[in-house]
Amino acid sequence: MHWRDQLHNHLQEHQPDSVCALDESAYLLAKSVLPTTPVYRPGTSPGSPCALALGIDILTGLNAQQAQQLINQIRLYTAPRILLAVPSDCALDEDTFRALGFMQLATDSTDSTRIFHYDLASYKTVPDWLNPRFWAHPERWKP
Repeated sequence: MHWRDQLHNHLQEHQPDSVCALDESAYLLAKSVLPTTPVYRPGTSPGSPCALALGIDILTGLNAQQAQQLINQIRLYTAPRILLAVPSDCALDEDTFRALGFMQLATDSTDSTRIFHYDLASYKTVPDWLNPRFWAHPERWKP
């Protein structure tokens, strides 16, 4: 399946409340898939974070440091969920995306474009030790 079809299906499946397009290609795709959803153009500030940030050409031409800084800014200020189409010549590899909390959704075999997704709510699983079973028991302490 072509990577644009993968993005199309993902957007239709999740139906975000608002979309912040990170580039013009993302804006056109989001507007065509979600005609009733507010989609903000690149460079337009919606005033509050959007439900999803969508990027298609946003990482093209950036080096690794610039790409990581841009992704961090998007996570902090734009949206808690990010969907990126990453070309094969991107400066960031799969390990770097994984280290940034992204999951790879698909790879297009024709041009090696990869689709990565980040969701703040589910990017890290809760470890087993972090539950009330291992917390201190104040009732067991004697003064």
